[in-house]
Amino acid sequence: MNPSVLRLSARARLWRSLAGAAFVAALLFTSAFGSNDDFPIGPMTQFAFSVKNDGGTIGSFWLEADTAEGRHVELSRDAVGTGMKRAEIEGQMDRIVHDPSLLQGIAEGQHRLHPGDPRLTRIYVVEEIKRLEHGKVVSSRRVNRVVWDVR
Repeated sequence: MNPSVLRLSARARLWRSLAGAAFVAALLFTSAFGSNDDFPIGPMTQFAFSVKNDGGTIGSFWLEADTAEGRHVELSRDAVGTGMKRAEIEGQMDRIVHDPSLLQGIAEGQHRLHPGDPRLTRIYVVEEIKRLEHGKVVSSRRVNRVVWDVR
């Protein structure tokens, strides 16, 4: 048994192609020049919470480290670099602040994943705090939230 195949007419193919091209063009334009107000065709906010436009703050965390070679480096923000994703670090911040020794696992994971890289001697959990006024960033500061000397 061979079911018959239905083919789109030239007009239907043209309409679908134009609709797809218009969608892609709108997505590219709003991604480059738009704001979160353009969602769902524009960008979504990268923050999963609401921030007051006036006086609100946004905090983001990442890891930095000193190496045995004497360099200060920013650690990878994905699991490939240290064994933990940035979101996992942010989700565990309360625990890390109360027990900085948890960062020892980051040093061990980084060494296990990258045995040829220099060992880490000190790990920093860095927070960047941005303050907003009228929806725009007016100030930014960096704070070392936690510092751990690797054993």
